[in-house]
Amino acid sequence: FIVNAMPRAGIRSAVSDHVSIRYNTCTDNGKWGIFTGFAEHCIIEHNSCSGSIDEHGIYFSNSADDPIIRYNECFDNNANGIHMNGDESEGGDGTISDAQVYGNVVHGNGVAGGSGINCDGVVNSAIYNNLLYANHASGISLYQIDGGAPSTGNKVYNNTIINASDARWCVNITDDCTGNQVVNNILINQHPFRGSIVVAENALAGFISDYNL
Repeated sequence: FIVNAMPRAGIRSAVSDHVSIRYNTCTDNGKWGIFTGFAEHCIIEHNSCSGSIDEHGIYFSNSADDPIIRYNECFDNNANGIHMNGDESEGGDGTISDAQVYGNVVHGNGVAGGSGINCDGVVNSAIYNNLLYANHASGISLYQIDGGAPSTGNKVYNNTIINASDARWCVNITDDCTGNQVVNNILINQHPFRGSIVVAENALAGFISDYNL
C-alpha cells in the first residue's frame, strides 16, 4: 500500500501475532509510518517510512517478542527512524526480547531527538548490517525509560553509522544496560566533540567492544 498524510499511523497492527507488513510506502503521517502494539512474532520488511510529523518511522511497542525488522528505509522522520519500546505501563513484562533488526537504511531522522535505532527495554536481541547516516540525534541507543528492564544482552555488529554534525553519539548505552556487545562496526561522528561510543559506568559489566573502526 501507499499510505500518506494519515492523522496517526499509516499502518497499525495491534494485539496480534505472526503478522507480516511488507512492501508499503508510508509518507508524512501524523505520528508513525508503521505502528505495532502487542504484536508477537511480527515481520516488518521492505517498507519505506518517511516524514512522520510527530514521531517515528517504525514504532514496535509494548511487551511483544521475536520481531524481525529488516530491509526497511526510514528517513526524515521527526524523532526515531526505528523505535522499539517495551512500555511497562501498558501491561506485560515491559520488554522486547529476541528482536532481529538488520539490513535497514536509516537516515535524516531525529531533528526532535531520539535515535536512528532506539531500544527501550530490548533484551537478548541482535542489531546488525544496518546503514545509518545523517541522523541528527543518536545512532543506536540501548536504554531504559519506559521499558520494564534495562536493555541487556544485545549484540550490535556489522553496522555503519555516520552521524551528522549536530548529532549525539554513534552508540549510546545508558544506566544498568549490561552485557551488551558492540563489535565490527564502522562508527563515524561528524559532531565537533562527541564520539563513537558512550557507555554508563554501571553498564560496563559484561560489555564487549572490539574490531570497531
